[in-house]
Amino acid sequence: MFQDNPLLNQLKQTMQDNTPKRTGIVKASERGFGFLETDKGKRFFIAPNEMKKVLHGDRISATIQENGDKSTATPVELKQTDISEFVAQLSISGKRVSIKANNPLINGFFKIKGAMQLTTQGYHDGDWVKVKLLNHALKDNGFLVEVVEKVAEYNDPFAYRMIAVATHKLPNKAPEFDHPWQVIDPELARQDLTKTPFFTIDGVNTQDMDDALYIEENEQGWALTVAISDPSAYVPEQTEMDKEAWQRAFTLYLPNFNVPMLPRDLSDSLCSLKECEKRATICCTMHIDKTGAMTQEPSFFAAWIKSHYRLNYHDVSTYLESDELKEDQWKPNRELSQLLKILDTATAARHQWRCENTIVMKNQPDYTLKLNNKGEVYEILCEPRRSANRLVEESMIAANVCAGDFLAKHKQAGVFNVHSGIASDRINKAVSLLAEYGIEVTAESLVTLNGYVEMRQQVAKLHNAYLDHRLRRLLSYADTSATPAPHFTMGVAHYATWTSPIRKYGDLINHRLIKSVLTQQAASPVAVDIGIHLNEARKSQRMAERDVNNLLYCNYLKDQENSDWRYKAEIFDIVKAGCRVRVQENGATFFIPSSLLGKTSNDAKKIECMREQGVVKVGEQIELQLGDVIDVMLTSVKPESRQLIAKLAEPLG
Repeated sequence: MFQDNPLLNQLKQTMQDNTPKRTGIVKASERGFGFLETDKGKRFFIAPNEMKKVLHGDRISATIQENGDKSTATPVELKQTDISEFVAQLSISGKRVSIKANNPLINGFFKIKGAMQLTTQGYHDGDWVKVKLLNHALKDNGFLVEVVEKVAEYNDPFAYRMIAVATHKLPNKAPEFDHPWQVIDPELARQDLTKTPFFTIDGVNTQDMDDALYIEENEQGWALTVAISDPSAYVPEQTEMDKEAWQRAFTLYLPNFNVPMLPRDLSDSLCSLKECEKRATICCTMHIDKTGAMTQEPSFFAAWIKSHYRLNYHDVSTYLESDELKEDQWKPNRELSQLLKILDTATAARHQWRCENTIVMKNQPDYTLKLNNKGEVYEILCEPRRSANRLVEESMIAANVCAGDFLAKHKQAGVFNVHSGIASDRINKAVSLLAEYGIEVTAESLVTLNGYVEMRQQVAKLHNAYLDHRLRRLLSYADTSATPAPHFTMGVAHYATWTSPIRKYGDLINHRLIKSVLTQQAASPVAVDIGIHLNEARKSQRMAERDVNNLLYCNYLKDQENSDWRYKAEIFDIVKAGCRVRVQENGATFFIPSSLLGKTSNDAKKIECMREQGVVKVGEQIELQLGDVIDVMLTSVKPESRQLIAKLAEPLG
């Protein structure tokens, strides 16, 4: 009766026009309500019934209602939505079909186009699917979606892999191309080093081996040759295969699973430096004196090599670290033993030189999640960086520094890893912070590479974890650039990775550039926005890795919920809402809400988490700070949001 009343509609419109409006981004919560965050930093509450009209991340216009000191927002107009597709789980019960989004922040009611035909199309209750958003509730009468593809079967124990990959729009299988593999650069002269005893050191199960090493000792020190697999010898530029590799940008690694950048018959076979197999490589020979310094310009060249020995980190580390080996432990032959011991001495000298002249970051252990055939974690290995890791790491870092200088000199272009140190708007904060610890620096010196390295050398002598964390928060973001620039946090003038061309497209580009210098031929220009593309691709992969690892940790630790077990954990982040800590024994990340830092709710009210200073205070007293190692206890496991909630074993107060 009143629905089409023009006077009533006009009155409604007049009331809306006279109600204050704000534009901002919708931030949903798992409990149904949300907030409108405006561009000016203000937040307005959105009630659960109004949240049914919008999605997390939507940019909307909303009317604002004042109710005492509480302001609420009512969505009225959609400006933009970033959600076009999302992953959800199907629920099919008789004639009732619904979906539940994998993202707990997407919790609206969705009508499904063609829902009744899904069972005849091979879909089952519990299947994971990708759905496309057709209609938005703020523009149309409710949300309407369409199922576009199946992501994983309801009974797949490894469904979480496919869910993470689909959520972040990543490929879920290796590229496949029917291609006759043959060398495409016969004009490039390659030295025959197949009789030189190169060796590889990798994980036991590694298939895509892309680097091999050989070293000789001389009167001045050592000549170290790094040989890197050369997939650019088989992958023509601008072909469909090359474009696919560009799009992927990296090989994706998840526990017990990888999705390669290149076809597997390249990455795991023809380009993998397998033992006793002839392979095309690009090599770099570096001359290192007994102090660990590089004494002359390195030599880059193309070669055919054979890996004479396929080694793994564990065996090599145990051999180098043991005075006596048990009978059942691996032992190298005389030739290999000599090579390993020479390389051990050379890389130790190189590491010491870097400690004294550049910047060496603190080593963190690796955590390996071991899975059973049900897709569950049965063991987590904490693997500190050992002797064999140092052999490879120091060799690769040296090779990448050489490549950075080589490309900067000959091409003034490449894919460079760059970092400008302290962010320009935080320089004065850094100067003040360092002064508190007796380190006198100037703003002018901190923006130079030498000045920054000198500062970090002084900081390293203090062995102060808190100061390290505080300085890290003042850094600018690392970047990827098509033009040469310094890498402040490594303390080098140029750094260009080329040692993983099977796994990283940027390294493949650098191979092509190095070869263009060797052949004195023109190379394709490096895209100015290469950094944007590679950074976005890596970000998507890291988010998929995070989703999978966090879920696996939740399932692995759920039996420890509310147990008496204490974990040693390091505080690596402090925000207003609480602290984030990393468990030392297994690498899990726990969040400790500020409400669980104290013994009682009254104690919690007196506790202040200060992000800027990186401390937790009770009154004026600092009780916790970044870098502290504390005892924590797991209180809550939330698999849906991938969260592990903890409390202090010894509460404050």
